[in-house]
Formats: sequence, C-alpha cells, structure tokens
Amino acid sequence: MRDEIDIYLTKAGRFLQWWDIKRPEMERIIIDTHKLLKKFIPESIEIFKKRYTILQSIYINQPIGRRSLATLLEISERTVRSETDFLKEAGFISADAIGMMITSRGEAMLEGLRNFSDEIFGISELEREVQFRLGLEKVLIVSGDVDDDVSVQKELGRAAANYLMEIISNDSVIAVTGGSTMASVAKSLSQAKEETDIVVIPARGGMGREVENQSNIIASIFAKRLGGQYRMLHVPDQLGAEAAETLLNEPDIQEVIRWLKNAQILVYGIGRAEDMAVRRNLPSTLKTSLRSAGAVAEAFGYYFNSQGEVVYASNCIGLRTTDLKKIPKRVGVAGGRQKAEAIAAVYSHWGSGVLITDEGAARQILNFYRTKSQ
Repeated sequence: MRDEIDIYLTKAGRFLQWWDIKRPEMERIIIDTHKLLKKFIPESIEIFKKRYTILQSIYINQPIGRRSLATLLEISERTVRSETDFLKEAGFISADAIGMMITSRGEAMLEGLRNFSDEIFGISELEREVQFRLGLEKVLIVSGDVDDDVSVQKELGRAAANYLMEIISNDSVIAVTGGSTMASVAKSLSQAKEETDIVVIPARGGMGREVENQSNIIASIFAKRLGGQYRMLHVPDQLGAEAAETLLNEPDIQEVIRWLKNAQILVYGIGRAEDMAVRRNLPSTLKTSLRSAGAVAEAFGYYFNSQGEVVYASNCIGLRTTDLKKIPKRVGVAGGRQKAEAIAAVYSHWGSGVLITDEGAARQILNFYRTKSQ
C-alpha cells in the first residue's frame, strides 16, 4: 500500500504545480466528479468524509488519543480505532504513548485532497456565495466554527499562512495587526531557509496586557519565519491628541510610518465592537456612545456600524483609513459565527479584499444577507 501512496504523492506534487493554470477547468471537473460519485457510489463519499475528517482532526489537535478524538468528533471509539488503524498502516499517522500525530505523508495527502474535500463538504460553494455577497477578490473558508471548537483557530491560521506564502515576494512590506488569530497565522508560517528583504511592521501601536498577542510581537514572529526584518511601534493603544502629535515627531516613529505607507500587504483581524471596547479598556461613557452609534465591528482602531460606516476612530498611531485603502492586498482573518456581523460590516466598508474565515461565520454572514432581502 505504501508504494502506491508514494507514487500518488509524487504525481500529486506535479499536479499541484500546474493547478493554478488549469484551476477554472479543474474546479468544474471536481464538481462533476463529485456529482457522479454521489450518484454512482454514494457510500464512497461518506467514507471519504469520515477519513478526511479524522485525519484533519488529528492534524489540528495532535497529539491526541483515540478516546479524546472519539469525543471530539462524537463518533464511537470502535470507529476511531478502525479508521486510525487504516491511516497508520497507510503511513498517514503515527502513534505512541502521548497520542496520535500526523506524518509528513499525511500532511501531503491533506493538502493534495484539499480542493476535492472542499467540494465534497460544500465549502467551495460556500466560498463562492460569500465572495459574491461581499464583493470580494477571494474568500477561503475552513471547516468548523471557532465558537464551538477553539482548535479551528489553528486551521484558520494555517489557511491564512498558506495563502500569504502564495502572494509574498522576497521584498514585500507587510503590515500586521495584533490578536490571537494573528498570532495563530504567525505561528503557522513556514520557516524560511534563507534571508529575504521582507520587512514586517505593526499596522498600529498598542501595548496591551497579553504580550504574545501584541502587534509588535506578531510582526517579529512574521519576520523571523519569513527570513526578513521587522520594525516596532512602542506606543500606547490610546493617546491624547497632544501626546500623539509629540510622538509623531520622533524619528523612530516617523521611520515606521514611512514603511507603513509603502506596505503592499495588510494582514488583520476583526473583532466585535463590544468585545474590543472592553479589551481596550475604553471609558464607560465611550462604550455607551459606541452602542448608541450602532457599532458592531472593530479593526485597526476603527469602529464600524452594520453599514460599514466608521462611527469612531481611536487616537492611535499607525495606518489611517486613507492609507489602508491604498494597500494592494488586504487580507482579513476572522472566524466564529458571533463575528459574522462584524466581518460583514468591515467588508462593507472596504468593498474589496480577501477574507479567510470559518464555516460558522460564513453561513451566518449569508443568513444576514438573506434576512435583509426579505
């Protein structure tokens, strides 16, 4: 069996090299193949779904034991034992006293089957619908819902990292925001084998209590993974007008602002307005004002209502809305059905860009639009 799998993986590698050239044609073939299999061998689709889900769950949660996996997927331990024995025999996973882990062969199989699995699980159609509704350049959706399973955030980070590796060049200037999702993206980036001329900078200032999720720290992880350099913005999140003006005259701050104005890629998270107001410790009077203004979303210090209008801008140092819209590639990464309204609001403001989200948020976004049209 392993020899056959090795042959498959070699062919899969060649296939992926020209996939982008033939993408429209091949996506149609995948859709047609799915329909034919569903009609002719319906049980094959269910077997595929089961094995792919188990392999993907092991990848996200590794190391993991059989009992924990059975509980996570809500299937019997007997089923888990049977399927993981098959995956182990095929060389897709390994197992020891700590638990089961995916092998490099298993990772290659997941990647090789990604487009087909997206069609099987209905993800491809969901991506097309959300892309149309929001008027975006591209939408990538991962299975699951962060609100139900926090491990989905790791898959979000991996999907975002894979997409970024497709668009980043050796001299890219990248701006990043903070947050736990951005931290997941940073950790999922592949380690560069040689130095590059990439420069990564925080999109805005901010020194919160969760150090690992600060934009400065995330920018440094991005740069180290990409073999590049980074700059930092050592300024508080909330500033008075006079303090902000003083800091903007500092040479180090001015240098970072110059880099920001030349950014070609922006990678950012999206938050619910209410949650971010609490996290940023805004005054109670301002929180009340935001609620009255109908604020539902926050991104890079701006608060938006459901129509995508800016209802409040924090006095922080970093990218301004005029700068943001000039950046060629704007990549938002956010998941969870509770953030659906916030995601839709931010993209109503942008009118374009790339969204990487999860199934829970995507379906809820479509529900919002269906409700509006009624």
